[in-house]
Amino acid sequence: MPMKMDSLAHAAIDRLTLVSLRLEPCRVAEQHQYVMQPAPVERFVYITQGQVRFCLDNTCLEAGSRDMIYLPRDTAYRSHWLTEAEYIVVDILLTDGSGQDIRFDDAPCVLFHDTHRVYDGLLAELAGKAEATGPFDWLERLSLCFQLLCRMARDTNRQELDRNQQRLQAALSYLQSNYASDFSVSTLAQMCALSPTAFRRLFISTQGMPPVDYRNRLRIRKAAELLSTGLYTVAETAELVGIRDMKYFSKLFKRYMGMSPSLLKKGI
Repeated sequence: MPMKMDSLAHAAIDRLTLVSLRLEPCRVAEQHQYVMQPAPVERFVYITQGQVRFCLDNTCLEAGSRDMIYLPRDTAYRSHWLTEAEYIVVDILLTDGSGQDIRFDDAPCVLFHDTHRVYDGLLAELAGKAEATGPFDWLERLSLCFQLLCRMARDTNRQELDRNQQRLQAALSYLQSNYASDFSVSTLAQMCALSPTAFRRLFISTQGMPPVDYRNRLRIRKAAELLSTGLYTVAETAELVGIRDMKYFSKLFKRYMGMSPSLLKKGI
């Protein structure tokens, strides 16, 4: 089974491999038609200007200026450009750690509408580097490609991510205001009108960590602020953020800050 891009929201870098990349700016006349045979790539079509109809099996997909269209691997289609148009085709093949395809969606679709025209510059820059052979151009091309993938992944899932964030807002606000206190998952779940199991699952998928880790990160960030003032000892700081076990406090501090609390206090 191909992996969906949204499942990589909090994954490690070794979960994704860029196998191939091809980018082609295109310009077509009104009523131009093109038949695409199935190909082993994920195809994205960004319409700079114009109107198009994609015919796929028994369905049609219409799109216009500033739309980003997604055509999964092995999709056959016929495109009918209803107006004179300019667009950019990006063919990408991504795999996960086990070599399975990574897809943005299950079927051809308009991924999103680029309301603020944020893709123009990035795609133009990537197009300029697509065939460049100067020193380290390959590395810059790779960097631009991952910037494009990151932006597309966020924009594709933004509505769902925003909706999930909103569902958790009561719990997030509580944790941010009461990071020094203990809590139960059941209490947080009740604030969000969710079962504890559903709450924990949604929290991890949205925040990338369990509620306890989220609270601990808030504690350590506040501890770092307090220590940086020079007004509190390490023991006083740990007490202020709700951690009374100094060994545990030091362990958490090193995990999130990369140094011991005493080194931060000394300004090292």
